[in-house]
Amino acid sequence: MFKLNILNNWKKIYNDALDFYKKKNYEKALELFKQAKKLEPQNYKIPYNMALCYQNLGEDIVALEYYKSANKLCPGDMDTIYNMGCIYFSKNLIDEAIKLFMEVIKTDNKNYDAFYALSICYASLAQWENSQKYCEEALRLQECSHRANNQMGLIFYSVEDWENAIKYFKKAVKLNPTQFPKYYSNLALTYDKAGKKDDALRIYNKIKKKFPDYQGLDFMKITFEIKSKI
Repeated sequence: MFKLNILNNWKKIYNDALDFYKKKNYEKALELFKQAKKLEPQNYKIPYNMALCYQNLGEDIVALEYYKSANKLCPGDMDTIYNMGCIYFSKNLIDEAIKLFMEVIKTDNKNYDAFYALSICYASLAQWENSQKYCEEALRLQECSHRANNQMGLIFYSVEDWENAIKYFKKAVKLNPTQFPKYYSNLALTYDKAGKKDDALRIYNKIKKKFPDYQGLDFMKITFEIKSKI
């Protein structure tokens, strides 16, 4: 009976913590996750969700330590490894990030997010051939990904292949015409580079009309999708 009460207690505390997380009250969620962890120290989802809380609070280094704890408890969880890679990337530790994303695709060769992340990593190193290779894999898995189409446009833009850059930026805009004015900006700039001034002006005017308050976007917010278990 005593063990059953402990089991019920930590589960209730854990579920209450999840509720606070969903309400974006990360401090309260952390407080409850810590209580649950004392009662059930072997459940990897507790430190995993604590890491998510710390990430949302902007404390990535602390979050990384909790992901490492989750990884020790459950080495086979690819979401943990992926999220660790995202933090390493955000700290400009690209080689470490690549190793982790590679580990994910070795286990799961249909993991779109890891292929996409590898493309971003190699692009940050200006290794365009590798970046294109992994972006192609991402698009093979999710042809309608606006992020991957935009990324492919950026790759071709970086090697001054304006025709292909325009093609992929147009796809990105078509797939997500309302949320990311950056895609329109990329398209307009590429038209300008290609000498298509009228097309560039048309897109710039569209940006002003559709997104009058656009001042640019946080790169990380439109780059990676952190894996949640909520």
